Amino acid sequence: MPLTLIGNGNVLALPYNESSSSHYSMLFRNLFKSENKEPEVRHRRASAPKRERTQKTRKHHEKIDVKDLRVGMFVVELDKPWEESSFMFQGLEIKSPADVLAVQKECSFVWVDYDEFSLKSPVKGSGLPAAGVGSILDSGVAVEDEFDAAKEVHDLASQTISTLFEEIRLGAEIDGGKVKQAVNGCVDSILRNPDASVWLTRIQAKHEPTAQHSLNVAALSIVMAKSMGMTNREMEDIGVCGMLHDVGKTSLSSEILEKTGPLDEKELAEMRKHARYGRDILLSTKSVMSGAADVAHSHHERPDGQGYPRNLDDDSIPLYAKIVSIAEAYDTMTINQPYRAARSPSDALQELYAQRGKQFDEDLVIRFIDSVGIFPPGSIVEMLNGEVGIVLSNTSDKLRPRVIMILDAIGEPTAQRIVDLSQLDVDNEGNIYQIKTTHSDGAYGIDVGDFQRAGLRMG
Repeated sequence: MPLTLIGNGNVLALPYNESSSSHYSMLFRNLFKSENKEPEVRHRRASAPKRERTQKTRKHHEKIDVKDLRVGMFVVELDKPWEESSFMFQGLEIKSPADVLAVQKECSFVWVDYDEFSLKSPVKGSGLPAAGVGSILDSGVAVEDEFDAAKEVHDLASQTISTLFEEIRLGAEIDGGKVKQAVNGCVDSILRNPDASVWLTRIQAKHEPTAQHSLNVAALSIVMAKSMGMTNREMEDIGVCGMLHDVGKTSLSSEILEKTGPLDEKELAEMRKHARYGRDILLSTKSVMSGAADVAHSHHERPDGQGYPRNLDDDSIPLYAKIVSIAEAYDTMTINQPYRAARSPSDALQELYAQRGKQFDEDLVIRFIDSVGIFPPGSIVEMLNGEVGIVLSNTSDKLRPRVIMILDAIGEPTAQRIVDLSQLDVDNEGNIYQIKTTHSDGAYGIDVGDFQRAGLRMG
């Protein structure tokens, strides 16, 4: 089944299982060609006359009993203040029976916007609302329903790995049981919905960046393993490998780890020793699978033989190390470093793709891109109409995600709402939403982590 990309005014079709260089090179060239440009400063402009969408106006609100709510309606007001409800937005599109039940649980009556409702039409013959198709994928759990549980697991795992690294610095042995417990929680969450965990990797740590990076790599590796059809035990094993891949950095000085400028030759040589340090630490730990030591030792090896510390050839690099190396590189590129600012997720994906067959396994790069999506959850995206949002989740069409819109076309905050690109949702002018480009965290003053911590609620 072909995937269709509409971006930058270009349309191209990609066979889903096709991994040829020409197809993906064209995709990235067309989709991300304006990636590194700073967002232009927008100036207020006169509003263009809005295209008439229906005979009713957006001000036509109707009070109804919640028992009369139907999928496709748009709730504009509750019978209590929005801030006293559990809903994230001041405005709620009823996309599924679960949404109906959520409103009925909290309210007796609500006001709906007939103009918004009249725009929604069910998919003929499907029995499902148009806006709901593809939002849950194969997991059966929507990202909104999984986010709180995923965050709880993520926070617990973050505390575990931070404590673990500090204990190792003080000479203590790794508690393999605690590591496995933290990883198992991540696996369970990712099995329910991987997008929630991918979103959480976009929230950058204020402290303990090495521990946060290790957790992110574990989560991304598990997401990739899930997409490859690995068993629960294999996902747990690769999660342990991802979480402990950089444990050797606990043997490095803070001067090297926190240096803001480029490392000199001597410092770089010391930094590279973390692979061997990690192997030695893990080999001395009986409670952790032996494969974790192999990954710690090999995650900087390269298929072209130019990696370190042993210059292994492609066939000699363990599969788990190849997977972790891709997750590690992606996370490293997309988080702020002492020596450089973070790159956007799509820019990182473009770099991974450019290095396929050289720094990374070619087939696994394609698998990683497919598992996190062309627009990974947590990405800041700009639409063709100038509006800006944050990707909430993938859909069955990875090129058309669900997006939380947060800035209008002139760069001003707007009422948060979700648009589903896979369902060809339209803007106020009646034009179909299309992604123009993506931006790094911090663009337009948007910090994904701060945005979430300030009150972004997924449901």
